Amino acid sequence: MRIPVAKILITCSLAFLATSAWAVDYFDGKRPLLCSIYQLFECDPPNACQAVTPADINGVSHLDVDFGKKLITRAGTDSPQQSKIRDVETGVDGKLIIQGVEDGQEGVRDGAGWSISIMSPEGTMVMAVAGDGFAVVGLGACVPKP
Repeated sequence: MRIPVAKILITCSLAFLATSAWAVDYFDGKRPLLCSIYQLFECDPPNACQAVTPADINGVSHLDVDFGKKLITRAGTDSPQQSKIRDVETGVDGKLIIQGVEDGQEGVRDGAGWSISIMSPEGTMVMAVAGDGFAVVGLGACVPKP
């Protein structure tokens, strides 16, 4: 039995369209995200890198990322802990890269730059904060907010 070429092309086109619609890129730098950090390391010259909890470093484990407001805040609660997003890059090897800078406390040399890379389509995340003689590295995952 011979199947016409046109029928095969139409079937393949429909299958491609269905697959494309399913593979929505949620990590496009536009949709709000909820990110969770499940491993955290603090690094400094005398101690090398050591596993820590967010409480050990006055940090948070769940983050709301709001691209509309260009703001990252502690998830699930009103909190003064927030950070302004300065730069958003998409399409770099399938990653969404978010960056910012924090000055910390006035009069204290504690400013730092930070970067979050989110891999698309799986949502795995790597976060790095680098300051004066220290770094914090976090591993986690992000999902689109409902």
